[in-house]
Amino acid sequence: MKTLAIANQKGGVAKSTSCWEIGSCLSDLGYKVLVIDFDQQSNLTGYVNADKTKPSIYDVLKADKTIEEAIQETEDFDFISASEKLSKADKEFSAPEDIYLLKEVLSFVENQYDFTIIDNSPSRNSLLNMSYIAANYMIIPTECDTGSIDGIDAIYGDLKKYRKLKWTDAQVIGLILTKMENTAMHTLALEQLGEKAKEMEEKPFVMSVRKGIKVSESKLAMQSLQHYDKYSNPAVDYRTITKRILESVEG
Repeated sequence: MKTLAIANQKGGVAKSTSCWEIGSCLSDLGYKVLVIDFDQQSNLTGYVNADKTKPSIYDVLKADKTIEEAIQETEDFDFISASEKLSKADKEFSAPEDIYLLKEVLSFVENQYDFTIIDNSPSRNSLLNMSYIAANYMIIPTECDTGSIDGIDAIYGDLKKYRKLKWTDAQVIGLILTKMENTAMHTLALEQLGEKAKEMEEKPFVMSVRKGIKVSESKLAMQSLQHYDKYSNPAVDYRTITKRILESVEG
């Protein structure tokens, strides 16, 4: 099983959308996919219309429920919901060994899935640290603004620290500029991402997702873009990105 974490320490950059679409694309290609909403805001849990009466990832981390009990089927993939109780994570998972909790619970289903995708909160907290340890690969989405582009440096700095400690071997395989428009500023932002990618040891790919009203429409319909309008520009872009991810992780 390959574990892919999608993260940026800046909100509103389409992390949840990217998790949903990449997970849906992988599933459509025949891969067995588990997606985990690891953000206390629970946006992805709402998007996929998950059953909130089922155990959440919080319950699994607390060892109140097994990971198998928390998994539910959605239209696109298997899914584990988030909970607002995750907001207490820094207090409840403060022991040094707790950083390995997510990796440990995923080990119980590693033979059942080809991919696990983790949707992270924009906070620099214990949950994000767990994701660094559990992940094999990371994708960092960003918007065309200084805050979200600078968020890449924060993520990569933390990741390099954990790699130096040999706590993880996770690699950043992609930087994605979301909500791309045909403007000089967006072109400049894409160039800036290219420069950042060159500075990284793993030399991640740099790609973009075009802005489109179909993204908002699909969320209201509680359908992924791949099922709501697979010919829309963002849907096409996410399929292209997914193919690039597969090239990166499968060699």
